[in-house]
Amino acid sequence: MDDSSQYRKRIEQALQRVFPAQVDTSWVTQMAAHSCPEARTDWANVFLEPGRELLNRGGKRWRPLVSVCVCEALGGGSSADLFSILAEIPHNGSLIVDDIEDASTTRRGGPAVHLVHGEDLSINMGNLMYFLPTFLFDDESLDDSLVAALSRDYMAALRRLHMGQGYDILWHREKSVIPDEASYLRMCRYKTGSLSGFAARIGVRGALGAGTEATACAERLGRAWESIGVGFQILDDVQNLSSGIPGKDKGDDIVEGKKSLPVILHCQSCPEDVPILVDLFERAALEAPQGDWTAVYQAIEVIQSSGAIEKAKEKAHALLKEGREAVVEQLPPGHPRDVLLGLLDQFIQTMV
Repeated sequence: MDDSSQYRKRIEQALQRVFPAQVDTSWVTQMAAHSCPEARTDWANVFLEPGRELLNRGGKRWRPLVSVCVCEALGGGSSADLFSILAEIPHNGSLIVDDIEDASTTRRGGPAVHLVHGEDLSINMGNLMYFLPTFLFDDESLDDSLVAALSRDYMAALRRLHMGQGYDILWHREKSVIPDEASYLRMCRYKTGSLSGFAARIGVRGALGAGTEATACAERLGRAWESIGVGFQILDDVQNLSSGIPGKDKGDDIVEGKKSLPVILHCQSCPEDVPILVDLFERAALEAPQGDWTAVYQAIEVIQSSGAIEKAKEKAHALLKEGREAVVEQLPPGHPRDVLLGLLDQFIQTMV
């Protein structure tokens, strides 16, 4: 992958504007859109800590990287740098809420933040992270049409994100429900594809604005990166059941009852195993918190037996390669495009 350090440094600087090490009264005034000279910044620092901690643990930051590289590739320079937080901060907020909904215990190599800071502050922080970046829209120097376009795209992405999460919750709450492949892929387009597609749109808007040509370009690149987001999610599913995801427990999707693509593909090819997997999922949910992961490993063996994990990986690679071709077609040659292609190659090579 070509060096992306310069872009990542700019992204971290943008994130620090919203999550500085210590907030002051000017930060409170800007975020609240209300003059608060008497505001207790020590209290604000406390309720921001769950989000600040999760961001400081790292993360791939590939969504904002898409925004800044697309913008620069299209001639917009660094004009999308600050806008890139519109995709990254809500993503992290959704992880906080997701971990509470799934009763997850780990995230990015540490305890899930609600176990550190409490569910009340963490739920509030996760929700606040959906709204904090919208302070950008208050900038009176921005063109009204650009603000309108970004606002529409932003709200559409968040609606789809939560609709996708709703489907996912429904399926893992009901252990006997096995969705079909098409339903699963649609859920992924909502839950994961929404913010990745939006990240590309941010880059286009930063470079080209809100005119007709910009809108058409945003649609094309947005769809491509939405598909890439789905491919990334499927690889995440595969890695969860094979090598394990760094910072999380291997097979915790089974503990949570998630109907990932490998599970769905196995049930399609071996319907006689559905009651077996339902039973193992139920046992895993009861046993894993007590330290017994026997049912998890048995479920993984069942899923592996049909080649479903390999088939899911092939589907992910096909989506990522399709997205890569679209990036080559839509963006001019140069370092920003090379960085994005290197990112996609890294995704594809993660699970060869």
